[in-house]
Amino acid sequence: MKLPSGIRRMRTCSLIACASIVLSGALGLAEPGIDGFRELKFGMTEQDVSALPDCNSSTECLYELTDKNRYLEVTYLPDNVPGTPEPAGKLAKITIDMGQYTDEWYEQLQVILAASYHLTHDLTEANKQSFLAQQQNELNLGYEDGQVLLKVVRRPFGNMALKVVYQNAALAKAFIQQRQAAPSSPN
Repeated sequence: MKLPSGIRRMRTCSLIACASIVLSGALGLAEPGIDGFRELKFGMTEQDVSALPDCNSSTECLYELTDKNRYLEVTYLPDNVPGTPEPAGKLAKITIDMGQYTDEWYEQLQVILAASYHLTHDLTEANKQSFLAQQQNELNLGYEDGQVLLKVVRRPFGNMALKVVYQNAALAKAFIQQRQAAPSSPN
């Protein structure tokens, strides 16, 4: 499998990619000190989320982002998570499905995220090679010390999807610890 060119390296800012910086407002990107995404705030209960107009259940919401309807999957802390300040059953992670992977879309998302967040965890050559060898099914770029992730996910039938993940500080810390514990392991 050839590694998509967008994963090998980010090309210089194309006209389309530069124009997409303007779209960063459409993604609702916040300043550092991330507390959630739009009205979804870390620490909310399932009932709080279900009450939001854009959420038809406690686990899924639908927002218009970058001129398309995007599904957001919300994840709550399970019971008994040691070392996390939030109580169990509170919103901890928001995953936005950004659609099918293309080199251009991946590069545009990198530009959009970089306009608001500092890249703190780039891909390593070991990560890329592991992904190519199909030893791992996802690649993660980390922004703001892991509170925002850009994921390339290989689906079971081989096509790839892009996801943007917002996670609370405890999950971001776990992401960083996992990367430090095994720097050549998949992430």
